[in-house]
Amino acid sequence: MRDFELAAARYYARHHGSCAVLVIDNTNEIARYDLELLRALQGTAKFAADNHLYKVIFVTSDGVAPAAMKGESG
Repeated sequence: MRDFELAAARYYARHHGSCAVLVIDNTNEIARYDLELLRALQGTAKFAADNHLYKVIFVTSDGVAPAAMKGESG
């Protein structure tokens, strides 16, 4: 993750304020097997968005992830 953050900072500097995008696919699998990792990734995504560092897109299907990301149990 640290390597991506450094690359995102270089991208931002080179492209005059455009930010990098991190796409996390199969988020439903992360939620199914490691809910704490999903929560950590959400926290990282919020920090990055708040500080205009990069954008994170979570790709998922119906399943565990949407409810977990909303903070619902299940």
